[in-house]
Amino acid sequence: MNFIMKNELKEKKDSGVIEKVLLVPSALDRDWIINNSSQVFNKRIKLTLDFLQTSRIDSSGICFLQLLHKDFNAAGGKLVLRNISGDLLSNLKSWDSSSETEVLDKIPESNVFNKLGQTVLAAKEEIVKALSILTEMIYWGTIGLLKKRDFRQGILGEQMYQLGFKALVIVALLSLLIGLVLSLQSAMQLEDFGAGVFLAPLMGKSMVRELGPLLTAIILAGRTGSATTAEIATMGVGEEIDALKTMGINPIQFIVVPKFWAITITMPTLSLISTAMGIFGGFLVAISYLNLSPAMYLSELGQWLTLKDIVLGFSKSVVFSWLIIWIGACYGFRVHGGAEEVGKETTASVVAGIFAIIIADAAFSFI
Repeated sequence: MNFIMKNELKEKKDSGVIEKVLLVPSALDRDWIINNSSQVFNKRIKLTLDFLQTSRIDSSGICFLQLLHKDFNAAGGKLVLRNISGDLLSNLKSWDSSSETEVLDKIPESNVFNKLGQTVLAAKEEIVKALSILTEMIYWGTIGLLKKRDFRQGILGEQMYQLGFKALVIVALLSLLIGLVLSLQSAMQLEDFGAGVFLAPLMGKSMVRELGPLLTAIILAGRTGSATTAEIATMGVGEEIDALKTMGINPIQFIVVPKFWAITITMPTLSLISTAMGIFGGFLVAISYLNLSPAMYLSELGQWLTLKDIVLGFSKSVVFSWLIIWIGACYGFRVHGGAEEVGKETTASVVAGIFAIIIADAAFSFI
């Protein structure tokens, strides 16, 4: 994997001294060091590392810079850090206060436009990575299955059990309780106007079109989305993903695709159960509080529900399931560090997942 943004290594002679300029990527980490350390084997030259696009240096990168500094000093060469930010420089010095590496063009901390530019570039890189994961997930989950299947036999059923069946009780219970509360509050208002019979279409349309898929998606975003992020992040920290790449196995197909299909199959089913439990909650309120007959409630419900409502609810549940797995995978693959980073990204994935689901639900409202 090549992290060099422009893939350039310039070499020139200035007063008889060979100078090489290496453009460092946005993250100076272990992967980049493994793939590019061979380019700085000559320690008798002047090597300039340009950190203009760099926003993060992990512990491997810091150790790499320290070793370079010692090797260049011992060999009579010169190591220059150009365009390094104040935060990165302070972090580097905190590891080795004796470092005398020459620093050129330090980026001023007070430059608002520079910080804004770095933020935009970092956001652009994250968006590109997220779209790349989405593209691979869709490709290896559809056309790629015809070429090779890099996952063990029976994994789909196992994932359906983990992501769907284990969430059945909590989805059904919460939907029933919310259906009871919503229908009771609505019944109190409808009774004042003598319109209690309209509780059935109110609960039917709201649960089928809106609350059934939305409640299920929010529950699974907190349960399945966080589990997906934590699993992938833990594998990354434990170098299991690197091991998969070494064996020629695509991590997206091995880890994400079974979850993608499992939640695509189970999410509409859970959404249907959630909808049914919410409508059942309204049914209990209708016959106990409004004294409506079961036949009248069911008759009004069938009269007002349309095929468009059912198709819209089904479509929402499928789109929400894809968002949950996609966002969980994106935050899982971006983890670099230890257990603390795993916890941070897991929490962030839940927040981002719920936010994306609500935005998508708002978009569906215009349909």
